[in-house]
Amino acid sequence: MTVGFTSSQIVIFLVVLARVSGLILSAPVLGDPQVPRPVKAGLAIILSLVLVGAPSVARAHVPVDVGSFALLIVAQLVIGVVLGFIARTLFFAMQVAGQIASLQTGLSTAAVLNPLTRQPDQIVTQFYTIVAVLTFLAVQGDQWLVASLARSFDLAPLTASALSPSFLNAALNAAIGVTAIGLQISLPLAASIFAANLILGVVSRALPQLNVFVLSMPLDLLLGLVALIGGLAAMIVVIGRIDAGLPRMMLGSFGQ
Repeated sequence: MTVGFTSSQIVIFLVVLARVSGLILSAPVLGDPQVPRPVKAGLAIILSLVLVGAPSVARAHVPVDVGSFALLIVAQLVIGVVLGFIARTLFFAMQVAGQIASLQTGLSTAAVLNPLTRQPDQIVTQFYTIVAVLTFLAVQGDQWLVASLARSFDLAPLTASALSPSFLNAALNAAIGVTAIGLQISLPLAASIFAANLILGVVSRALPQLNVFVLSMPLDLLLGLVALIGGLAAMIVVIGRIDAGLPRMMLGSFGQ
C-alpha cells in the first residue's frame, strides 16, 4: 500500500512547517539551546503533519508562483517567531528581575555560565530562570503553547496578509512589557533592601563612627536571600498566572 501526496498538499505542508519552525525556534523551553537540533526538527515536522489535516489549513489556497510562495513562507516564519517571542516574554522578564535582584544584593559581579541560555548570568538570574521553566512545565505551558499554535491557523489564515501591522504592534507591546513584569517580580526584594538601606542611613546619622558601607554589604545579601526565599511561593503563583494567560497573550496578537 502506497501513500501519495498531491502537489498542493506538499505546498501547504511547507507553509505550515514555516510557521511551526518559527515558533519552535523562539518558543521557551522548546527553543532553548540545550534542546538538540534534530529534536527541534523532528518536532516541527511532526506538528506540521498533524496540523496539515486541520480544516482551516486543508481549505487554504496557497499561491504556486515562486515570488508569492516565497513571500508567504517568510510571512509564516515571522508569525511563528513572533508567537514564540510573545510566549518567551515571561522568561525575559525573569532575567530582568534577576539582574535587578543581583544588583540590589551585590551579586551582580558573580556571573557563571547559564546552561539554559549558554550565556554568563548572575546566580540570582539563573535561579529565577529555573523557577520560571519548572513552573512553566508544571502548569502544562508547553501544551498551551502547542494549542495556541493550532488555534492560530484559525485566526490567521495561510496568507501573507496575516502579517498585519496590528500583529507586529502586539509583539512590540509584549517586548515593552518585559521590563514592567520584571520590576513587579523583583519589587519585594528591592523594596526590602531599600528599606534596610534607609534605616542604615538614619542609624549612620546617629552613630557616625559606624561603618555603614561595610555593614550594608552583608546585610543586603542576607535580606535579599530572606526576601527571595520568603517570596518564592508568591513568585511561583504570579508566574503560574502569567503562564495561564499565555494563550490569550499569543492569540490576542491577532485581534481576537
